Amino acid sequence: MMSEEKVLKKLDIVDFRHLTKDKVIKMASMLDKMNPEVAKKALEQFPEFANTTKEMLTEYKESLDEGLESNNKSVKAVYDTYNAVITSLQKELEKENLTFEQKKYIIEQMKDVAEKVDKKDTENKRFIAGMATLAAIVVSSTVVVLASALGGNTQIKPDDTDKAV
Repeated sequence: MMSEEKVLKKLDIVDFRHLTKDKVIKMASMLDKMNPEVAKKALEQFPEFANTTKEMLTEYKESLDEGLESNNKSVKAVYDTYNAVITSLQKELEKENLTFEQKKYIIEQMKDVAEKVDKKDTENKRFIAGMATLAAIVVSSTVVVLASALGGNTQIKPDDTDKAV
């Protein structure tokens, strides 16, 4: 367990009142290694810790939202392009003077585009799932670290879920 002196030295501050927003994350990552009394003392001397952590999580959420919005715009642009290609191919297919081979070629091109749309959809779903997983990890890690530093019980036992019902 880390002593107060060791924590202050690692954070490069003279006392916990000098804790800055950018050092909060560093401190949060050390909370589980600190002597519980040192962690409580640190949190008492820096009452804005919870608010600062909340602000940082809000900023993180905004970054995730921006990433998802950017992804949505990108995916929409791709789908719009695919739709334009399909529409053009459909118009070509409506021409009466096409040979069987030409019609077959156009249909194959439409099939290729449909496969690309499906692949893009799968990529997009993976991206969204990855973003959601990352967000869940960040939020739950922060909650667990704070709770354990404050002496909370973060252990979930299998029989606890049975009692909740």
